[in-house]
Amino acid sequence: MRRCVASTSGRPAWSPPPDAAYAGPLSPRTNRRHLAILARRPPPLDVLDWGCGSAEYRPLVRALGHHYVGVDIVGSDADVRGDAHRLPFRGASFDHVITNAVLEHVTDPLGAVAEVSRVLRPGGVFSGSVAFLEPHHMDSHFHVSADGVVHLLRCAGFTADAIWPQERWLVFDSLAAMPGPVTGVTRAGLRLLARLERLLRTRHLHPRALTAGTWLRRRTPAERADELLAIAGQIDFVATRR
Repeated sequence: MRRCVASTSGRPAWSPPPDAAYAGPLSPRTNRRHLAILARRPPPLDVLDWGCGSAEYRPLVRALGHHYVGVDIVGSDADVRGDAHRLPFRGASFDHVITNAVLEHVTDPLGAVAEVSRVLRPGGVFSGSVAFLEPHHMDSHFHVSADGVVHLLRCAGFTADAIWPQERWLVFDSLAAMPGPVTGVTRAGLRLLARLERLLRTRHLHPRALTAGTWLRRRTPAERADELLAIAGQIDFVATRR
């Protein structure tokens, strides 16, 4: 495995996540914000769907005027079969890499993200999501925190432009929705807890807020996003290849 001692300068300064202005179709394993990032880039681009699964991004990426290639280690829907740790492409082959909940399934995250960097052209964009506090699923190996996402990106030669907690997908949502040994009654309680948690995070309700004089003050978007990153089921990111 690769080793990397990256800068400890922290996460990128908070900014609103990329807008969700993409107005085209969606399917269960595609993400409006990541399609919006791609839609803002002038076509045609060479786009790699990293860990494409059933290739649900294929028609959506092509509808935006871009060239699509899906890669996965198994399955009949991939355009190319290949290992994420040794991608079967020449260096600097793509302008954009999009991914959805793949990174937690690789066995060497540093090496896998370095491969993404290798096949991207300088200035290329890498955007997607990775599991954090989701339960174990489908041989998941590395569930990555927000700080871990930044570390992996920087080690591979990326500038982390933004990270944010995936909307409406706190740890409680993921435990309630994903397969696992959780009872139906508990799942119902977790769904209620997720709604309550999102509501409580909108204002300063901790007893320390009384002494700080901020009791009931509305949290800023940056404060709220930072707290939700700590309990997110998935972390979303966008980064630029240096």
